[in-house]
Amino acid sequence: MTQWLSRVQTPAYVADIKALKQNLAVAARIKKETGCRILLATKSFAMFELFPLFAATLDGTTASGLYEAKLAHEHFHGEIHAYSPAYSEQELQDLLPLCNHLYFNSLAQLTRYGPLCRAVHGADSRLGLRVNPQLSLVKNNPNLYDPSAAGSRFGVFQESLTPDVLAAVDALHVHNLCENMADDSVRLIHHLMTMMPKALEAVDTINLGGGHYFTHPDYNVEALIEALNTLQMRFKVNIILEPGGALTFNGGHMVASILDIVDDREVPIAILDASPTCHMPDVLEMPYRPEVVGDQPDGNYRYVLAGKTCLSGDVVGTYAFDLPLQVGDKIIIKDMLQYTIVKTTTFNGMPLPDLGVLDEDGTYRVVHSFGYEDFKQRLSQTRQPLLV
Repeated sequence: MTQWLSRVQTPAYVADIKALKQNLAVAARIKKETGCRILLATKSFAMFELFPLFAATLDGTTASGLYEAKLAHEHFHGEIHAYSPAYSEQELQDLLPLCNHLYFNSLAQLTRYGPLCRAVHGADSRLGLRVNPQLSLVKNNPNLYDPSAAGSRFGVFQESLTPDVLAAVDALHVHNLCENMADDSVRLIHHLMTMMPKALEAVDTINLGGGHYFTHPDYNVEALIEALNTLQMRFKVNIILEPGGALTFNGGHMVASILDIVDDREVPIAILDASPTCHMPDVLEMPYRPEVVGDQPDGNYRYVLAGKTCLSGDVVGTYAFDLPLQVGDKIIIKDMLQYTIVKTTTFNGMPLPDLGVLDEDGTYRVVHSFGYEDFKQRLSQTRQPLLV
């Protein structure tokens, strides 16, 4: 690891090709043993330099809006599905040339826009309706991440699935998980079979969404495969999965450098050139403590790793190392591809991290670097500077 690390200019996201291929191999196995289709949820990861790698295994992508769909259309070249809690008419008009798989969140949107989709794509149109199964399985910060939480805006309830409604759609969409293990995936599938058998008999496709964390070492892939096959055989439906985090789990790192060490505190604080609030937002939102290379539970030297913004809580966590840290040392924060690049901000004028790739032969290459213009262009119309 030292050889490639010495070439990294920080901060940088580093995609690990070997690790990503291992994740994709799990997806390939699920596809082979169930016949399901698997899509990349680009809301989680959209580094399109690597879309060809994902496209070699996956069937396409699922977009949360027009821009993600356009990106997939330009660079992925597989199926493009789209779901949004609500579409504007203009957004839908712009989406229709890009994708024929559209999922609606409400009966009102299905009624308003379903005929338009049928008119444009005819027999090729594939319309779906999101269902809220009212089954809360998300354990980490459920108020933020649980689609079945009380008051959730996601999907219609089972009682809305009348024969007329089911006749208007081809698919049902159930996205109800977030980093859940196999027990929850299986519980969701069996809940659907018990809760809405007539609805499952009326459609030809069930989209089980994402959140099935099937690349995690604690995930029982065999149990998922068995449940998918049971669902498929019992109701003769096609199955779609839309993972995001599972496909990039432990698939890359954030590399940062230590700029300063505030050593007059009970626990010294190492200030990094990367920021949780800007570059690793789920550390604060979920919240969780990410793994750091070199961290040892019984290490002799403890440090708080923190960002350099003005936010008091811009902190990665407390870690212990065998050797003291020094200014200029590089820190590797693990599992930093999912929901990072897509959420990165320039708060406080923080530079955006490089996008890098670590190839299987140990070669490190920079895909893209950002500068002042990337910060500036988001804030106002470009004008000539006022020279004094």
